[in-house]
Amino acid sequence: MHINEKRRQALVEILKTVVLPVVFGIGFFVWLLFLVKTEYKLLFFPLSSVLLSVLYFFSGFIYGGVMLAFLVIVGFLSFFLAGGIVDKSVFFLETLWLCGLFLLYERFRWSYQKLCNSNTEIVEVLETKITLSESKLEEDRSVSLNLNQRISNYQLLGKVVETLSSSLQEEKLIPLIEDLASKFIGKGTWKLKKGFHNDIFTQYIKNQEVPLIVSNLATDNRFAVKNPRFLSLVAVPIGANQRFWGILKGVSTRADFFDESDLRLLSVIGGIASLAITNSKLYQRTQELAITDGLTGLYVQSYFRERLSEEILRSKSHSLPLSVAILDVDHFKNVNDTYGHSAGDVALRQISDLLRHRLRETDFVSRYGGEEFAVIMPQTDPKEAHSVLEEIRKNTEEEKFFLPVESFHPVQIKITVSIGVASLGEKSVGEEKLLKLADEALYKAKSSGRNRTEVLSVKK
Repeated sequence: MHINEKRRQALVEILKTVVLPVVFGIGFFVWLLFLVKTEYKLLFFPLSSVLLSVLYFFSGFIYGGVMLAFLVIVGFLSFFLAGGIVDKSVFFLETLWLCGLFLLYERFRWSYQKLCNSNTEIVEVLETKITLSESKLEEDRSVSLNLNQRISNYQLLGKVVETLSSSLQEEKLIPLIEDLASKFIGKGTWKLKKGFHNDIFTQYIKNQEVPLIVSNLATDNRFAVKNPRFLSLVAVPIGANQRFWGILKGVSTRADFFDESDLRLLSVIGGIASLAITNSKLYQRTQELAITDGLTGLYVQSYFRERLSEEILRSKSHSLPLSVAILDVDHFKNVNDTYGHSAGDVALRQISDLLRHRLRETDFVSRYGGEEFAVIMPQTDPKEAHSVLEEIRKNTEEEKFFLPVESFHPVQIKITVSIGVASLGEKSVGEEKLLKLADEALYKAKSSGRNRTEVLSVKK
């Protein structure tokens, strides 16, 4: 309520309780003296009833009752002072009339007060109900806003999960997960860190196997960090295939920046991130199984041929040399017949490891079939290819091969390989022609006594 309204109500109360009764009281006595001195005494009571009514209306029961008392006293005095029986009767009846009028006023006032009290109670009940309804409405509105926010978050979460599911490459998932954490938490700087080396927080989470929240790194006794770049940290572990993969962490330069609600929400995001990375690992493993040989771990022939076609196009486009080699294990059938196929598999795995580690990083090696291996050597001319592969042949000859047999001591054998090399010349040829040329070079190495490296080039 405004100050002016309060002042107005105070003035009204003063007028009703003080000013009006005084004014009417003074007016009454002046008017009373006037009537006593005149011949219109019979008008006293009708006019008094009007004065009583006005005073009662404005000042209420107390001052109206005082006025009535004065009027009754004056009425009875006039009764005794009146000369005739008619005047006495008139004064007596008018006094009774004033008393009746007052009682009628009181009855109406009592009824009105009762009605007001009843209405007041009803109003209070209604106001209480309105207050409760407004409180419930506000509570419902708050719940509705919270639910709408959750629905919005879950819709966004669904879209993000869909986005993460559509990307199965780990390097593309990392920025998406960091962006997801930044949007959902709405504060801090976020990083998805792989591995646990050279990071005390990752090592702590990996060892404790629990999420981590740090309110103030400068005073946290768990980590002795001098001049920290940030003060607040929240992080959860990320797993892939039920193994520790890394952590998703948020940092801030302000202390007490993250709370438990942020950690709970981050745990949900961490679960989604773990699932996405696990799917990426499974997809990667599936892809590897589709293009790699189960025994040796080298690429299969079909994928080798795809890569060879790409390298031939690249070499032709940029006028670069290209060499292809096929390696065959000499007398490998004798190894299987003498020591068994399990021993032969061990020998093939050892040869595969030798090729994988002795060839250059730019070379592409695959299992071509049975005991044969194929190598793509980009930007390599015939002379350089012969030099590299001749070194491989010598390393294989010098390698010690230990084969498991049905005894306590493995058997050491000697294994050699024959190598045929084909190099791409200026003449345009396809993969079939180049492989056929390499196969001819291999046949030449075998027919010349095996354990040799032969090179053939495409004729100009």
